[in-house]
Amino acid sequence: MKTITHVNPTGETVQVSVGENVTIAKNAIIGWNVTIGENANIGVGSNIDSYSTVGEHVTIVEYVTICPNAIIGKNATIGRNATIGWNVTISKNSNIGVGSNIDSYSTVGEHVTIGKNAIIGWNVTIGEHATIGENAIIREHATIGKNAIIREHATIGRNATIADDSTVGLK
Repeated sequence: MKTITHVNPTGETVQVSVGENVTIAKNAIIGWNVTIGENANIGVGSNIDSYSTVGEHVTIVEYVTICPNAIIGKNATIGRNATIGWNVTISKNSNIGVGSNIDSYSTVGEHVTIGKNAIIGWNVTIGEHATIGENAIIREHATIGKNAIIREHATIGRNATIADDSTVGLK
């Protein structure tokens, strides 16, 4: 890791810790005390807020917003126009779809796929290898088990628990 000075589009300069071969695209905004792992790519117009960590080989596509204290694990991909809330953890090898929104204090396990325009509420836990379909809504405090499948357009209620290996929603 090395420390670089990044100049945000606003003219503000910040110190950023980066690994080798990091690409930060034009008009990306990087907050204070952000760490970016090697071979990560930060897309045009994306905003990575203060105290966040982006792992190695992460791809953050265009116009993504990552709020403070988020952790994006190794080999994750965050799709265009997605929003990652405060204190969210996205574990390694997970893919977050275009336009999806993951609210604060949520945890996404390893190898999870979240489809486009999905809405994940506050303080949700998604187990490893789960799949969340496009336009699905998971309300606050829900727990989605390992290997669970939440089909497109499904809604999971507040405080719900979906068991490991379950499938929810119409085919």
